[in-house]
Amino acid sequence: GGNLGPTLTRGKLPAEQARFNKVDTEFRAIMNYISANIRVVYLVDYPGIKETLPMLLDQLDRCQKALSEYLEEKRSRFSRFYFIGDDDLLEILGQAQNPTVIQSHLKKLFQGIHKVAFSENKKQIVAMHSALGEVVPLNTPVTITEKVEEWLTRLADEMRATLKSLLVRCVEVNDILAFPSQILQIAEQIHFTSRCEVALQRGTLKQLGESLREQLAKYTSYESGNDVITYTKIKALVLDIIHYMDVVDYLKDWEKDGLASWAWQKQLRFYLDENNNCKVKMCDTYFDYTYEYQGNAP
Repeated sequence: GGNLGPTLTRGKLPAEQARFNKVDTEFRAIMNYISANIRVVYLVDYPGIKETLPMLLDQLDRCQKALSEYLEEKRSRFSRFYFIGDDDLLEILGQAQNPTVIQSHLKKLFQGIHKVAFSENKKQIVAMHSALGEVVPLNTPVTITEKVEEWLTRLADEMRATLKSLLVRCVEVNDILAFPSQILQIAEQIHFTSRCEVALQRGTLKQLGESLREQLAKYTSYESGNDVITYTKIKALVLDIIHYMDVVDYLKDWEKDGLASWAWQKQLRFYLDENNNCKVKMCDTYFDYTYEYQGNAP
């Protein structure tokens, strides 16, 4: 009953509003009578109580069924709603433009978005924040409207569009301070895949290994100061470089087989295609990178 009221009375389910109002009025009348006549025996004197209670239960069940269908419809329009329970979804739907409610539920809908930044008038979402405090400004602000599934869809689309454009720029200009950790790592994956394929074709894996060691030394000597965000970025990149060095050492025994070697084909490889879409390949299988914001972790 607590979940039904706000949704029905706000007109979300107009066909059920009159039904619920009638049930609510009748139930309150019974409760008021009981409050005034607290002895159980007085309840038998309430007019039509035997027929009224089953009728109220039946009508309430009808309202509940309508509500369940309504929530399923919303989930079919925005599949991330399947990640949360009915109570949370009802709160979101009932207060779609309330910044406090938005903040409390977004991290349940998006893996890496811990919270968002709003415009001054609280009408638009302008940036994503990770749990560690990394800030990623959106290319285009997302306007918050009453139709919550629509603006959440726009937020998901804008998240992907923003990360895609950042990746394209990061592949061209690697700037640790300018890009989020996730993008820095994927850009490094793309560079490593390209460099490794060239080395396999030219037989220069030894030189690539030396270059990676130089890159590792550069990262380990990087001064991040007391900035935990920068420190976390460097830490992630260092771990990736160490992995790349292990891959190169492993490939040296297969260098003569070139790109066709099983040792290389079974590696997870990242590419940018002609349309600047990131592709992830392993063996003969490839996937489109989804650009889901992952945030970062210490």
